Amino acid sequence: MSGTVLAMPENSAGPEKSTLPLQFPTLVEHIYLQNDRQPLWLDFELAAQLHMQIDILRLADFSPLFNEQVDRLQNYYEDGELTSFDWLATDTLLLYISYVKEISKHGKSWLFNSPQEGGLPRPSTTEVKNLLEAIKTGRLSDYIQALAPPMMSEKGFDDVYIDLLVKSQFEPEPYQQEGLKKAGENLSPSDRAILVARLAISDVYLTMPLRLISYYDADLQNAIERFQALHGLEVDGIIGPDTVKWLNVTTDQRLKMLALNAERSRLWPKQREALVVVNVPSFELTYWQGGEAIFESKVVVGRTSRKTPLLETNMDSLILNPTWNVPWTIMVKDILPKAKVNPMYIFSQQFDVIESWKKKDLVDPTLIDWKSVEPKEFPYRLRQQAGDKNALGRYKFNTPNRRAIFLHDTPSKHLFESRNRAFSSGCVRVQNADVFAKVLLDSLGQDTQEELTEREEPDLPNTAIAFKQRIPVHIIYQTVWLQDGQAHFRDDVYNYDFDDFTQE
Repeated sequence: MSGTVLAMPENSAGPEKSTLPLQFPTLVEHIYLQNDRQPLWLDFELAAQLHMQIDILRLADFSPLFNEQVDRLQNYYEDGELTSFDWLATDTLLLYISYVKEISKHGKSWLFNSPQEGGLPRPSTTEVKNLLEAIKTGRLSDYIQALAPPMMSEKGFDDVYIDLLVKSQFEPEPYQQEGLKKAGENLSPSDRAILVARLAISDVYLTMPLRLISYYDADLQNAIERFQALHGLEVDGIIGPDTVKWLNVTTDQRLKMLALNAERSRLWPKQREALVVVNVPSFELTYWQGGEAIFESKVVVGRTSRKTPLLETNMDSLILNPTWNVPWTIMVKDILPKAKVNPMYIFSQQFDVIESWKKKDLVDPTLIDWKSVEPKEFPYRLRQQAGDKNALGRYKFNTPNRRAIFLHDTPSKHLFESRNRAFSSGCVRVQNADVFAKVLLDSLGQDTQEELTEREEPDLPNTAIAFKQRIPVHIIYQTVWLQDGQAHFRDDVYNYDFDDFTQE
């Protein structure tokens, strides 16, 4: 439909403001007066460009304002009320401009289970001036494109979005099975056909989709394994409960997840020059330098009752053989209850008892009647000695912030083998922390491997290596992203996606 123009009625100076549900009626009229009352949305492609961005907001479903605007625009267009459509489209653009400005301040509320309510402020004088300049110079398309969330500019976004929109009109029936299904086992042709249809929703296709066979064949197994990889599942080709759950996520649900994560991409860092990114739902860390990922690892994040917060901070140093000052909550909820049952726990896990946070004097733990301790009334604090028992492992990546959240090693290496790695009390445990430490220092031009090895001696606790420059660290929450033009989906670990269909 390239070049298509929407016909406007002749002799149409504009509808009465009072007859249109405009958010900014005076401002809309001002814009048309400045443009000699000429329509702004005659070009179909320009109108479609705005519509797609507003439709992403509608699909994300966190703002009733944009839901209503989209419905009204659609009604005016279908009813042929194109002058009203034009004015309402301009009003919608102004509303969108206001939203884009406000999302930087309110995004972590609006996009994480606290939907936007009420109106939005009037765009500023400067914003209106910039819009009018774009209109007068014929750059309105460029202006609208600059408002789009970053994810919409990534390779494959338009294809994934349009593909899901089309497929949402032809939703296949859900796939059902009991127990596990392994390659070579019986599978009816009708069940195979349903699997083929549901795999296609995720753009996973078979080389021979229409085979009339009655078993789980190798072609289908390969497709299931590709599907599992796209959803962070164990890639084993076995169709189990988790795979079935994701197979039955509808196109509408996927569209909503895609749209919500597109809007969230406004909140995440754009630069990839020197940056550590932890994505909670994928349980992964990536260290970027010069636009390339030079280190990637699995991570363990906070359990659902002690969520890892979304934050932006800076890493300023590496601590070798750290001691651990136990936070009050962990001491009261985790450690002291264990000590009440088994007083030797304090000794076996190498905890020191310290008089208080203000006084560093040691208290003799043998003088404490651990079985009678009331955790919330415990007058002391605990510190774990450096060494093999230490919960922080051998490396602490220091990121000063008011939430006391940092990255660190762990002695519990087995946890990295789990698919869902939400086990910690909020801090981020890094797999291959020793490699990460070396990569960080090398990227900063600090410390040879020999010098680092010398400082790693266990009898030298809390050895700090200050970084020459701080490294930004962003902890983000992205349940959908694009890679090589395909959408990857992950479980909504903390139930932030306004729905629970992908929650563990």
